[in-house]
Amino acid sequence: MDIAGSPHAIYIKRYNAFSLRHRLASPFVHSGAFRALRGAAILRAASIPIADPIAAVENRVRGALTKSFFISEEIANGKTIDAYWRDELETLIGRDGVARRRGFLRGLAQLFLNLHGQGIYHNDLKDANILAVDGSEGAVRFFLLDLEGVKRYARLSEKRRVKNLVQLYRTLGRYLRRTDRLIFLKCYLGATFVRRKVRRQLIKKLLRESRRLDSMKAGQMRGESVLKTVSHG
Repeated sequence: MDIAGSPHAIYIKRYNAFSLRHRLASPFVHSGAFRALRGAAILRAASIPIADPIAAVENRVRGALTKSFFISEEIANGKTIDAYWRDELETLIGRDGVARRRGFLRGLAQLFLNLHGQGIYHNDLKDANILAVDGSEGAVRFFLLDLEGVKRYARLSEKRRVKNLVQLYRTLGRYLRRTDRLIFLKCYLGATFVRRKVRRQLIKKLLRESRRLDSMKAGQMRGESVLKTVSHG
């Protein structure tokens, strides 16, 4: 696509309005594309790296939303952080490998710290929604995706902070060793990491919420299995 006379690779995310309830309410609410544009504005104001937004486009019929599109520039050479960890870092050996993995985890923790320190919440902060891109001198830059759930609060609640950490723990955390997770947590907590009570309380909350979500997922899978059995019976 040509932008200002020069070619650019672009990324288009489509949001569909499938349900009748969604369509009936759509004249009174922002589309997914416009929520993503608002999220992009919040993150850019906070100096959090994202793909440069280009446009938000809506398709409406008599005021009812049918679909919308969020268009942004493509992030060149980006990999989701789980893929980057597996492909670029996990198999590295020696001091250089240790240093690069620790630098990656500290940079990722700093991203979370910057978001939460500025009262910013992303409702789906899993590994697939964070891209890693090689920067200068071996540094890694992190870019956020799926911005429609980004909001800024005067005070970000502990519940939302924990939810973001759990989202990362249940995705990228599957590939990390215990020491790797502690490196991330040490950077995220900063000076309070040395306070054993604070550290242990946060870890307990993360594990408890993760187990709760695992239990819910297992229950949903059992329910789906029962429905399949009944339908084929």
